Amino acid sequence: MNKRLLVSVISLLAVFSMVLAGCAPAATPPPPAETAAPPAETAAPATEPPAPAFKACQVTDTGGIDDKSFNATAWKGVEDAISQLSVEGKYLESQQQTDYEKNINAFIDEGCDIIVTVGFLLGDATKAAAEANPEQKFSIVDFAYDPVLPNVLGQVFATDQAAFLAGYAAAGVSKSGKIGTFGGIQIPPVTVFMDGYALGAAYYNEKHGTEVEVLGWDPATQTGLFTGNFESTDDGRTMGETLMDEGADVIMPVAGPVGLGTAAAVKERGNAYIVGVDNDWFVSNPDYADIILTSVLKNMDITTFNAIQSVMEGTFEGGVTVGTLENGGVGLASFHDLEAMVPAEVVTELDQVKADVIAGTLATAPGPVTEEPAAPATDIGTADHPIKVLFVPSVDANQITSGGQIMADALKEATGMEFEVSIPTSYAATVEEICASPTDTMAFIPAQGYVIANQLCGVDVAFKAVRRGWGVYWTMFIVPRDSEAQTLEDLAGKKWAYPDAGSTSGYLFPQVALNNAGVEPGETLEAGGHPEVIRAVYNGEADFGTAFYSAPLKPEGEEPWKVGDPADVPDDLIESCAPSADGEALMCGDWRVLDARANLREEAPDVVQKVRILTLTDAIPNDTLSFAPDFPADLRKTIEEALVAFAETDAWAQSIGSEDFYGWSGVEYAMDEEYDVVRQLVEFVGITLDDLGR
Repeated sequence: MNKRLLVSVISLLAVFSMVLAGCAPAATPPPPAETAAPPAETAAPATEPPAPAFKACQVTDTGGIDDKSFNATAWKGVEDAISQLSVEGKYLESQQQTDYEKNINAFIDEGCDIIVTVGFLLGDATKAAAEANPEQKFSIVDFAYDPVLPNVLGQVFATDQAAFLAGYAAAGVSKSGKIGTFGGIQIPPVTVFMDGYALGAAYYNEKHGTEVEVLGWDPATQTGLFTGNFESTDDGRTMGETLMDEGADVIMPVAGPVGLGTAAAVKERGNAYIVGVDNDWFVSNPDYADIILTSVLKNMDITTFNAIQSVMEGTFEGGVTVGTLENGGVGLASFHDLEAMVPAEVVTELDQVKADVIAGTLATAPGPVTEEPAAPATDIGTADHPIKVLFVPSVDANQITSGGQIMADALKEATGMEFEVSIPTSYAATVEEICASPTDTMAFIPAQGYVIANQLCGVDVAFKAVRRGWGVYWTMFIVPRDSEAQTLEDLAGKKWAYPDAGSTSGYLFPQVALNNAGVEPGETLEAGGHPEVIRAVYNGEADFGTAFYSAPLKPEGEEPWKVGDPADVPDDLIESCAPSADGEALMCGDWRVLDARANLREEAPDVVQKVRILTLTDAIPNDTLSFAPDFPADLRKTIEEALVAFAETDAWAQSIGSEDFYGWSGVEYAMDEEYDVVRQLVEFVGITLDDLGR
């Protein structure tokens, strides 16, 4: 391995470790005791029971086993082991990130000889399982640990090398002078493709004196386009249409099955081409064969097969294996049916470019950025200049203060930075404060406040809340249990309690719902928070109220709540509703209430008996964690990584994960476009900062 590549790989491993910082085959039973054979007869040889089958088990990322991308490619390695090594192969699909630990543990309990986990996002769960089960053998795709774990083989790939070739070819083919790319989530195994692609196009420009532009990614600043997921083909379609609208005629989506949505949009328009990733899309997606220029190959099937074979042969060692152009771990697929459209000189040049990459004379990843003169180090995050963390005052201020400090302490321990918890007096004050402090502030803001802050000063979303697996939530209209109201129309002229005019679920969405139903409420009461709305209806201070709704947690073994199910708990459980023995939950039999009524469980244990849900609004994008517009990118990245790690700890449940705080069970990366539905409502209703209240 040349020196440049070695340094690059070590750097990549260091990034991996910062971002997230084997059962032996069963012994063969002894043969049965020999018995004397009759004279003149040959004794039949004793037989042993067949050895148990070797089990190779795969846990997928949320893209699923048939994502036609990295999960499917790794599974091909298992399938090859099934056919060539006669192993038993199994897989479990993760529907959401909370499934990772559960699926890994299920395979540990089943006695799998090797567990293959697929994807960078499984890094934490795999590490925890490996450390808790040191005899269990693991191999993880797209992750490596530093220091290494003796029972885990990390599979990483220098895909920037192969993507460099793809970017060079795409620039050579482009007629518009613009090519594009985007990612699923901004993590190293995704951006490494985008780095190589952009730098390959830049090298083509250097060689040919052209100015082909790469849309969607800047390797120098590490900024670009991301859908925030690896599942939504609709997002892929939207991203592809956006890039084509801007002139891109070759697009490389690095987002698993999301990219199939892009391919569909490209095929419909007929004026662009796709560069596939992970495997050869010409083969794996034949419906789009006529628009596949080439594919960046990440041969996880080979490394996965080799990992399985090493366990079978007793030669398995933890550590890391790196796929490169030189060893065939990565590569560029054939141009197949589109070979004629690739200029002959480009085809010839690619052979030399590949040789130069292998020799280490071409940089396929961005180097460190240097400035002359060097900029002075920022003091943001020091004791003299702490980072302000703003929390909207939607629940009890004491709960926010104590839980917020737990988060601040965890972030300080992980990053070495100082954080200051702040609770502005209103939603509007939260927006004003983050805009007034554009370099050093982050804020937990609901969707409506985020949209207005984004419009006012460019506040940028980083994460959205996940609540019990849901990336959305709802508004519930509540009334006294004995109210005669059965529909929204019955609320006309009635007194309405809402939390704050800046509340997305408490005010914006219900206001639109009332308008659409032609309902004009009577007197209004700005209660000050969601628990206060529940209290107002409970005490008879308002005829109805609006507050956040999260679906109830049904008993284990029952089908989870889904859209269209009754919003409230079953009638036959109403009388049983009461706080749990430890006071931590509001239970109705084995059902757990997670909507805003749960916040009043100590003060009003009979809140469910007294307050019922009338109806729900349409789904609302979950609340955000957003950063001020000029927040330093390097500090932001470090904080984001620390927050993702914090979300996996027990302390999270005592902080923002508490049902008495915001009830976030986790976080997911988010994009501004996800809040367009809220933006449209804000514009339609004409809400401004002045309408949010102070």
